[in-house]
Amino acid sequence: MSVSPVCPRCGEELVVRHGSAAQAWCHTHGAVTPLHHTVLVAHDAIAAVTADARVPAWVPDPVPAGWSVTGLAWGGEPGARAIVVDTAGPAPLGGSAELVLVAEEPGTGVGCGYAGLPGLDPGDVITGPASVHVEAAGQHTPLWAVPTTDDRAAFVGEAYGVWLWLVTWPMDAAWLLAEELRLLDLRDRIYPDLPLGPPSEHLLPGR
Repeated sequence: MSVSPVCPRCGEELVVRHGSAAQAWCHTHGAVTPLHHTVLVAHDAIAAVTADARVPAWVPDPVPAGWSVTGLAWGGEPGARAIVVDTAGPAPLGGSAELVLVAEEPGTGVGCGYAGLPGLDPGDVITGPASVHVEAAGQHTPLWAVPTTDDRAAFVGEAYGVWLWLVTWPMDAAWLLAEELRLLDLRDRIYPDLPLGPPSEHLLPGR
């Protein structure tokens, strides 16, 4: 079940234009693409969102032991221009952790919202050698570290011609990327045993 859309940059509830699912108004950021999300993530909700999506829906493949998909959010209807998949599980160095994966068209501001950055796009951080690499749908994909607050780590690159963001809580959960992480695009395959879990606190930007 989806609930009231929020701002993709700060997570606050929006004033939605009557008769329009594509535009809404945030009191802080003005006109934005509404970010929708589900109360509980389910396989049929993932299938519905990805059916006509314009961007990938990334998930680790395989999902790390003890981890599960805990949230789904998307911006733009019909045909999502941004998709967020939230995952959670045991942290590499102990405790619990979350990994949010964002695919978005330029100019939507979703990834910056999760990373805690003020703009719509990552700007000039994509310079010099990459910080880490992932394998996105079989493609070797470099990612660059993004300066952010000390409670998280954020990385950004490009896959399928759109932004790919990985944001972890806490910061040291970025050790998940110590070995090249493989990512599956759920537009290609939603396997029936994809582990699903309860909603997480970081499903929405600005949290």
